[in-house]
This record gives sequence, C-alpha cells and structure tokens, in this order.
Amino acid sequence: MRKKKSNQKKSFNKYGECGTIDLVYRVKGRGFKLVAMTAVSVMLTLMFCYSGGQAEAELDGRAKDVLISGVQVAALDTIAAEQKEAAAAAAAAAEEIKVSEEVKVLKEAREKSTEDVRESTTSVKKAYLTFDDGPSSNTDRILDILDEYNVKGNFFVIGRFSDSYRDQYKRIIDEGHVLGMHSYSHIYTEIYESADAFTADLNHVQYVIYDVTGYVPTIYRFPGGSSNLVSTVDMHEFIDILDKRGIVYYDWNVNSGDADTSLLGKEQIIDNVFTGIKALDSPEERNEVMILFHDLSQKTTTVEALPTVIEGLQAQGYVIAPIDDYTKLIQHPNVK
Repeated sequence: MRKKKSNQKKSFNKYGECGTIDLVYRVKGRGFKLVAMTAVSVMLTLMFCYSGGQAEAELDGRAKDVLISGVQVAALDTIAAEQKEAAAAAAAAAEEIKVSEEVKVLKEAREKSTEDVRESTTSVKKAYLTFDDGPSSNTDRILDILDEYNVKGNFFVIGRFSDSYRDQYKRIIDEGHVLGMHSYSHIYTEIYESADAFTADLNHVQYVIYDVTGYVPTIYRFPGGSSNLVSTVDMHEFIDILDKRGIVYYDWNVNSGDADTSLLGKEQIIDNVFTGIKALDSPEERNEVMILFHDLSQKTTTVEALPTVIEGLQAQGYVIAPIDDYTKLIQHPNVK
C-alpha cells in the first residue's frame, strides 16, 4: 500500500539530536570564544600591568637618579665653595705673611740704616742743649740766642695756660726746635704716686701741647730724671707706660747746675758745662753730650751763659743738634 505523503513541511528541530548537538557546539564555540577573549584580556592586562609596573619602576628609578644627581651637585657645590674659601684664606694668610716679612725686612733695614748712620757719624761730636720746666719769660730770649747762632735746642716743657706761653709753644715748633714733655704739674709726689697718676699727668701735658700746636710730642724727660730718689714706685713701671705709647725718654750726661735754689753766676754755669764734659769716662761718651739747663723766669744767668757755651762747644768741634731718631739714648741707670 502506498504511503500517503504528509503535507507537513520538513523542518529542523533544533531540539532534536542534531539540533541539540549543534546548539552544544554553538554554545561551546561561543564559550570558547569567551574564554579566549577573557584569556586575551587577562594576558593584555598582565602585559599592561607588567609594562606599566616596569615603566613606573623606570620612572621611579629615574626620579631617584635625578634626586641623587641633585644631592651630588649640591655636595659638589658645597665642596667647591669650601675649597674656594680655603683657597681665599690661604691666599690671605700668604699675603699676611708676605706683608709681615716685608715689614720685618723694612724694620731691619731701617734699624741697620740707623746703626750705619750712627757708625758713620761716630767721629762727629754732637751736643744737645736741653731746657727743662719752660716755657717762661726767658723762653723768647733763649730762642733769640739760638736763632742768632743758627742752632736748634730741645725744650722739655710743662703745662701752662697763659696766652703768652701758648705763643711760645708754637714758636718752639715753628722755628724747628724739638718740643718734648716734662710732665704737666711737675709736682713729684703727685706724678710718681702711682702708674695711674703718672698716666693722667702724661695725658694732660701731651694734650695741652697738641691742643696748642697740633703736634703730638714723643719724647719725655722725667722730673728729677729717671734716677730720681723721690718716687717710691719702681721707675720701670713708668718707663713701661712710655714704651707702650712709643715715647722715648732722655736724661742727661752733663749738668749745668742751674737747678740749684741759689742763682748760680754765669761763669759758674759755663764752667760746670765744660768740666762736666771733661769728666765723662770715655771719648765715645764725650762725642755725644746732652746738657741740662732750665728755662725758668728766675734763671737769668742761664740765658747770659748760653752764648759762651755755644761758642765754646763749637770751638771744640761740636755740632749743636736737635734730638732725632739717630740720637744716642742717654739714660741714667735706674735705681728702682
């Protein structure tokens, strides 16, 4: 019997065996793709993470390198600054040594020059006329006589305020004579009471002279001399004060004797001077004599004796000179 054809269309049953397998394959295919995509994503993520971490590490390394380089540069700058400072200090020290050496050489040369001049003038006989205690009413007369003979004197003055005495301070300087200090008050007990008292008196007389003349005196004669028997303080204390201030003191080796309370006659003063020169121990001492006179109002015979003294010294070959850097230091042995 012939089978009757079904008029039902043949259709694919996706849920049939073949359809189920196909679906499974399809699902499996999609899953595989998903898994593959996921794997690729993970791999890419890892790659990016790795590369990003590596880049970050590289960046961090570079930052560290930059930081280290900055520290090194700063350190190098510090070292360079320290080296520059050390070099400058070394250069300054070298310059100071050089200057010190130059000063030393100049000082030695000056001392040698001074000594050479002294040696070269050993045969020249020098006499220094020194006048203590002025100015006075006799100062102008003394200056006139010195001018007449064209010689220079040395005046160790004390402090006076009178206008006439101010003019005499100036005249001594203006006419080329030497102006030295002989204390301000000339009161022994006050001056030699202590180092402070001596300094105060010294300041006073030095100021008076500077105030009147504009000249700062740098030589001194102690009242009574450095060997006086009045001071109860060791005279070396006062000498040290002078030394620290660059002040040189001078005594005398010939005494005219006019300091006596009684007024000596003119002839006696003249005789005292030349007898005193003869009494010096050696020809060397006699080659450089420092004669003590006094410039006081009552010492009129000193003024009268002065022309004869000058003429007598010149007749014996003496050059009458002002005290200067080449003058022999005529100083008494100190008793205290």
